[in-house]
Amino acid sequence: MKKKEFIDELKDALEIEDEDQEITLETDLRYVEEYDSLSVLAIIAMIDKNFGKQIPSSDFSKITTVSSLMELIGKEYFQ
Repeated sequence: MKKKEFIDELKDALEIEDEDQEITLETDLRYVEEYDSLSVLAIIAMIDKNFGKQIPSSDFSKITTVSSLMELIGKEYFQ
């Protein structure tokens, strides 16, 4: 999956409606208003659907940026 596609999928999972809200690889998810426990569940479901990987919600405490989320999934999945 291309990194841009992943970011678009992530924005959908976070239910970000503002098209102008920028999410980049360096975005700290802890400061994204829409990032909460329900969005973590949506992100887990999105990862399972797109990558066939199951990531425990406890691993999300280690995630700070979009890039760290991608590392948790596995860099081999991204172009």
